[in-house]
Amino acid sequence: MNVQYWCHMGFKPPLTRETLKDIQDRNPGSADVRALLWEVKRLRALALYVDQLQRMLGTLPGPQGTVLESIREQLKDEPCVLEFPRLPPEA
Repeated sequence: MNVQYWCHMGFKPPLTRETLKDIQDRNPGSADVRALLWEVKRLRALALYVDQLQRMLGTLPGPQGTVLESIREQLKDEPCVLEFPRLPPEA
């Protein structure tokens, strides 16, 4: 089974920081929503760490390279990666 297909089957598009903030604002007293948003924050941080790692790894040969390319493909449209400020390449 294609790794990319398996990871995307059944998922809705990712939520942006702004959308998550709107959900929080609509549910100010909900401990359950607050707990879920903390979990989302933790997973978004993990996605940023994975993005940083895959950028450091460059190109890998063989099956490792195939998995890394799949990770790159999935991360490229993640809102937390797109929203995160980056230093210019020359910095």
